[in-house]
Amino acid sequence: MRSTIIVICFLLSMGALNAQDKHTGVRVGYQSSVMMKDSHKYGSHGDGFYAAFYRDTKVLPFFFFNAGMEYSRVTTEIEKQDYKLDYLGIPLALKLKLGPIFAQGGAAINFKLNEIGNPFDDKAEWFDTNAFVGAGLSFFMLNVEAKYLWGLTEVHNGIKNNGLQLGIGLRF
Repeated sequence: MRSTIIVICFLLSMGALNAQDKHTGVRVGYQSSVMMKDSHKYGSHGDGFYAAFYRDTKVLPFFFFNAGMEYSRVTTEIEKQDYKLDYLGIPLALKLKLGPIFAQGGAAINFKLNEIGNPFDDKAEWFDTNAFVGAGLSFFMLNVEAKYLWGLTEVHNGIKNNGLQLGIGLRF
């Protein structure tokens, strides 16, 4: 009987330890997008949004692996025409957390879901990749974050998507 209680306590403590090493959450926010060609702005900044589901997994103390799924809308105005690209992305990042402050950096691959108001002769590529860096603040179950995204692949002839994300998240 005593060994059964010890085994049950051990299994419960392992489950509690495992739960402390992973955090799941959602985040939503504002996205300011701009298309760049040869390091110059192409079109005007556009206002969009993003929504994401994520999971942080502890690798080392203060060091986490962040992965998830994110919907985002890239918006810009080219030649007086609104141009919108909707993406479903898979961001992967490394996160350093010191107290309530965190910094992160990583990359994402984004798959095009929709294209509205295309001013070009051909359609945008079916995928887009970007690298990003960001910082944020965690308190209680909430996160506030800012990220800058650099386009790594061309979505049209020489044009890449860049953006700034400002958001709030709920961690559980």
